Amino acid sequence: MKIDELKKSLKRDLKSLGYVLYDVSFDKGNNILQILIDKKMDLKEIEDLSKKLSKIMDLYDEEFDQYILDVSSVGLERPIRSKEELNKAIDSYIYVKTKELKINAYLREFDGETLKLEKLDKNIKKNVEIKYGDIRQIHYAVDFKGEL
Repeated sequence: MKIDELKKSLKRDLKSLGYVLYDVSFDKGNNILQILIDKKMDLKEIEDLSKKLSKIMDLYDEEFDQYILDVSSVGLERPIRSKEELNKAIDSYIYVKTKELKINAYLREFDGETLKLEKLDKNIKKNVEIKYGDIRQIHYAVDFKGEL
């Protein structure tokens, strides 16, 4: 079973358990199967889900027979991996890195090509525009200051 097939199967299995799959990866060098869940979870819930997933994984192909299972929540600062995810992040506080700029700000608009961000600079609202193609890294961030 290839990783893409495993993702499809796990997506279905996790949905039946009330969870949403965020991502699956397999590090062949270290035999680590990482399953990321799109839900805030405490350690007890992660432990319980890990046990359930371990039993489910026993049913799959032998390619994943010898592995270390790593189940976790994707976390508050999850990466934004696509334009679709960026559209879902409207009005969220995000971190964006380009060649010239690193910024934490609120995403106010995204038209498919340009991000329109808003941040406070010395208590003055500033608007910043960034082209999608210029982004090197982007993820959700935590606004500890409660800027806007």
